[in-house]
Amino acid sequence: MAPVRSTGAIVAAVSVSMALLSLFLYKSKLSSKKTKLTLASKKNHTNGLVGAIGNTPLIRINSLSDATGCEILGKCEFLNPGGSVKDRVAVKIIEEALESGDLAPGGVVTEGSAGSTAISLATVAPAYGCKCHVVIPDDAAVEKSQILEALGATVERVRPVSITHRDHFVNIARRRATEANELAMKHRKDEQMNGQALGQTNGFQCDGEKQSVVSSYKGGYFADQFENMANFRAHYEGTGPEIWEQTGGNVDAFVAAAGTGGTLAGVSRFLQEKKSNVKCFLIDPPGSGLYNKVTRGVMYTREEAEGRRLKNPFDTITE
Repeated sequence: MAPVRSTGAIVAAVSVSMALLSLFLYKSKLSSKKTKLTLASKKNHTNGLVGAIGNTPLIRINSLSDATGCEILGKCEFLNPGGSVKDRVAVKIIEEALESGDLAPGGVVTEGSAGSTAISLATVAPAYGCKCHVVIPDDAAVEKSQILEALGATVERVRPVSITHRDHFVNIARRRATEANELAMKHRKDEQMNGQALGQTNGFQCDGEKQSVVSSYKGGYFADQFENMANFRAHYEGTGPEIWEQTGGNVDAFVAAAGTGGTLAGVSRFLQEKKSNVKCFLIDPPGSGLYNKVTRGVMYTREEAEGRRLKNPFDTITE
């Protein structure tokens, strides 16, 4: 089959998490006059760890570009401090929570995650003076726990159960944030010297003493990466504009894998608003239910059927 050549641009985005390729950026064959990318001059230093997140380079993947006749570029998200695109999400979630008051300075950010989001939250939270508490299933690689603990996070390993169960690791993480807020309210109540009525902390009203594995007198905040729109905004306001600038708007297609879908949704929305004929593709590996969700409206795959799922799907750090 002859290589496909396009007079426009074909872009797909590439991102690498912990040195593993997960996203792809494609750009069409450029004309003989190569367009020079207009990039802002870089400072000699960044403002702390957060300043090193984002503005990752695009790298031409020579083998694929030569084989297809298109310019295929990889967005090198593995160069973020936490090793993945999730650093952008962690920053956005924490900054928006602090700005809204849902997270108090010095509070604890909780999340149920066995992947890169947990590592990114553990990496970024201390930069904002916050703590991080991660709940993971106990069939996740022990190396994940060790990395998180080395980054300063507290790790709570729980048995794997259905997402509908109250003790699913995501539901427990949500509960830990609530408990941290109740603990903060109680602490403030104990410090009251004038007997005046106590308000709320991070949106929660204290309802009495409660024991929790999360000890924070500053309250807690559940990151909720799957439902938190900060995930989408991190890419709509950050990753998408970067790709547009780095390619000079010469983009024909964007291709990415998806977990929460934040990267794909945010970048796709931005690029298509800039150029309506940009094609965006979700690349779904075998065993994922996203293909059936898109094509049939049902989040299902045979590999996840009852009795077929691997007992220990995360038996190594390289999943």
